[in-house]
Amino acid sequence: MKKQMYVFFGTALLAMLLLVGCTEKTGTQTKDTNTQAIEAVLKKNLTGPDDELIRIVNNISEDSIEAQIKYEENLYKEYFADDAAFQEFVSYYGTTLLIGPIKNNYKLKVKNIEFEKTESKEIIYNFKVELEYKKEGSDKSEIGILDGQANLNEEHKIEIIRIRVKEFWSTFDK
Repeated sequence: MKKQMYVFFGTALLAMLLLVGCTEKTGTQTKDTNTQAIEAVLKKNLTGPDDELIRIVNNISEDSIEAQIKYEENLYKEYFADDAAFQEFVSYYGTTLLIGPIKNNYKLKVKNIEFEKTESKEIIYNFKVELEYKKEGSDKSEIGILDGQANLNEEHKIEIIRIRVKEFWSTFDK
């Protein structure tokens, strides 16, 4: 009788451990899937500028506007829920965000991104970005912190993203 009790408790304990282990892994996978689009957009938007964008920005013509549109579509469009969400992002942030650093010869690099899911029933994440910036020709780099929020749909695509850059971005006008 005692032996049967031990087998029963051992089996129940093993089942509970497996169930808890699987549940935690699924939660981690979902979080990673949810934040992948946000992370990709932030890294692409806040790292650079690359040579192609510098060339586009410095070549002001009708062709450069078309080139900028294609450049942004290639970088960001796949991460957004629809055209309206994508257009809103590129209107506020997109490559225009890097014009100040281009004109003032700064290079940017995302060092770290931290995510925190809000308690909303919707898929909303707050984020904090640690951004390294360095003036070309200088050996000294500095670190700035940006934050924001992104809303995602069930397909893990961005519906809205807000990056609070105003105060920090004035650094590049100095």
